[in-house]
Formats: sequence, structure tokens, C-alpha cells
Amino acid sequence: MSFYEKNKDIIWFLAKLSVLCGFYFLWFKPNVWTLPVISTLYGYFIHYLLVFLIEPSVWVLNMLGFEAVVAQTRQIDMFDLEFNIFVRNYCLGVDMIYCFTALILSFPGKWKERLWFIPLGIIGIHVINIIRVVALCFSWLKWGTDGPIDHHDVYNVVAVSFIFLMFVQWVNRYKKEPAR
Repeated sequence: MSFYEKNKDIIWFLAKLSVLCGFYFLWFKPNVWTLPVISTLYGYFIHYLLVFLIEPSVWVLNMLGFEAVVAQTRQIDMFDLEFNIFVRNYCLGVDMIYCFTALILSFPGKWKERLWFIPLGIIGIHVINIIRVVALCFSWLKWGTDGPIDHHDVYNVVAVSFIFLMFVQWVNRYKKEPAR
């Protein structure tokens, strides 16, 4: 039996994942804002992802007893801070969402199960991001902007760990029931 025959499933998985990630990171991400119709739809996606990050974060902060409001869509104004917290596009977790989706699409499995599993993972990634924004507000209240925590690194570790665990769940689900 040849190397390809022994490892056909892994080779195809890695090939599909490489094509999807290559498409996103090498072509789509650098060019999306220059594509006439797609940039508009992507702009709506980014806007609503931003709204669904900032609004729940402010809600959680207020529930915890801190006074915070949304200022100009992209900013969280905490009354105890001297500055607003500005949320940029790269803070939205789009790359993590895409990587999770590409993993699940690349690995064999039933399409019906992907229709609920991918949104479940996206919601999980988004909840982690909301927790990150709230934790960032706490750290800036306690230590200011020179605090000991780099929220990007912490978010990346937690989100990648979550994606890994979700992917392990997907692989175990696939092992139990072969794709049809």
C-alpha cells in the first residue's frame, strides 16, 4: 500500500484546509474592501459582529455594577476611566471564526450536523470575545493601559484552545458515525 493510500484522508483534509485558509488569508482578507458587492455584505457582517460584541459587553459591565455606555458604535465609555475603549475590526475575532469554520468544513462529516455545529462554535468564540472585552475593561480599571495582561495573547490562547476542543469533539463525532 502506498503512502497516499495509507494517508489519503489526512492528505485530503490538509489540502482542503490549506485551500480554504490560503483563500482567506492570502486573497480575501487583503482584497475584501475592494470587491464591490462582497465588501458591502462583509461590511454589514463586520458591523453586526461589532454591535453584538459591544452591546453585550456593556450590558455585562452594567450588570456587574460599572457604569458603561456605547459611544459612537465602536467605543465603550466607562465612566471610571479617563478614556474610551475603542474596538477595531481585528478585535472582532473574524480570523478565529474563519479558522474554526474552515476546520469543520475540511474534515469529513455530515452536512446536516455542520449546520448546527459551526454556529455553535461561532457563538462560543464570540462569547469568549465578550469575556475578553469585559476583562480588558477590568484590567484597565485596575492597572491602566500599562497592565500586565496582553488581552490579544490571552484571547488567542483561550480561543484557539476552545477551537481545538470543538474540533476534537467534531473528530470524535465523525469517528462514531461515518459520513454518508
